[in-house]
Parts: sequence; C-alpha cells; structure tokens
Amino acid sequence: MEMEYLFEIGRTKLPGKDVLRKLEHELGLHLCELPFAEVARAALDEKWTRDPFDRIIVAQAKVNGFAPLISADQEIAKRYARTVW
Repeated sequence: MEMEYLFEIGRTKLPGKDVLRKLEHELGLHLCELPFAEVARAALDEKWTRDPFDRIIVAQAKVNGFAPLISADQEIAKRYARTVW
C-alpha cells in the first residue's frame, strides 16, 4: 500500500502492483498472509513515529517472527535491528 502511495505522489516510477509482481518474479518474494488485525494490534505499540505505514511495516515484521525487513528508511533501521538494505 505504501508503494502505491509513493507512486501516486510521484516518488516512485512503478505502481504498487507492478512492484509486487516484479519482486515475486525476480526474487520469489510474496505478500505476507498474516491477518491484518494481528498486525494492526502490534502496530499500536510502535509509538516512535507518526507515520502509519512505518508502524504497520515494522509491526508486521515483528509479528512474523522478527523477520528481516527490506527498507532504505533510516528511522526504521534505527528502530528495527533486522532491517536490510
């Protein structure tokens, strides 16, 4: 969803669906199937930012067994040790 938002405001060149297809095809990545309600509950604990996308992104990685998180965002990297970029 954040990738689509970034596309809509001109910060990325591809729509979110195209990014997802590319990541699936080239890297074998896929959307996480965790229930959103579980992620949203965990996001309530992410008080270090006012950005709802960042809260959800980090919470999802945590709920998913503290999975690695691919992000170039330096604030996320400071708050989530398993950030990779």
